[in-house]
Amino acid sequence: MGAWIGLAGVIAGALVAFGGQYLMRRSESQERSGTLLLEQAALIVALSEDYRNRVWEERSKMANGVVAAWDIGAYRLAEARLRLLCRDPKILDALDGLRQSGIALGKAWRLEPRDDQGIDDAWATNRRAVERFVTASSATIRGASGRR
Repeated sequence: MGAWIGLAGVIAGALVAFGGQYLMRRSESQERSGTLLLEQAALIVALSEDYRNRVWEERSKMANGVVAAWDIGAYRLAEARLRLLCRDPKILDALDGLRQSGIALGKAWRLEPRDDQGIDDAWATNRRAVERFVTASSATIRGASGRR
């Protein structure tokens, strides 16, 4: 009889250990995903602000060719990572709005550089899109970190 009690104790101990390892791995995985989400969202904001700054520098005649030298590849990679990591419709909708406003700003700058009002409108729309993205991603990231 003592052998059965010992065996039951060993099995219970193993189940507790495996359960603890599972929960720890799951927690670490969620933490890594949250960190990656934060990094990609921050990178998108930083690259968007960099793009806006480059348009301003060229428009103000402080620099030449900096808009064309902007790293669109890094932006696309961060956007793709964010889409893979996040399924929150608010973030994805804000990301789509940010992308569309960036395209509109680029078109206004490249195609109609003498249309100051068109550039101003695209500039303001892009600024609002960046702010909307920051608000949406901040709420989700804060909510995710509060659940841990």
